[in-house]
Amino acid sequence: MEKQLLIIIGVIALLVCIGLCGCNQVNNTINPEKNKFVGTWQNTTLDLTTTINLFSDGTCLYLDLPGTWDVKDGKLIMDFTDSGFTWTYNYVFSNNDRTLSLTFTAGGLSQVFIKQ
Repeated sequence: MEKQLLIIIGVIALLVCIGLCGCNQVNNTINPEKNKFVGTWQNTTLDLTTTINLFSDGTCLYLDLPGTWDVKDGKLIMDFTDSGFTWTYNYVFSNNDRTLSLTFTAGGLSQVFIKQ
């Protein structure tokens, strides 16, 4: 009886330790709205072919400029610190989230991108 009790206490202690090990992990999941942006987007409105690459880790590549991106207050914000640019866009998804319309907040220029 005493041996069984010791085994049960040992198993419970092990399960508690395993359960507590996961408590300090950082949640790296991306929210559903931001997840819609992740991928490669090709511009369909300019004469030259441009793409935006938005990565799930919050980094991006646009016009060969590396930067970071985020979605805040209903706007897409791309920050290219090394180049000194921060671009903010109003956005609208359509076509089952495969088409992204971006309107530059500073000048009203609109562009349409298709997810590749």
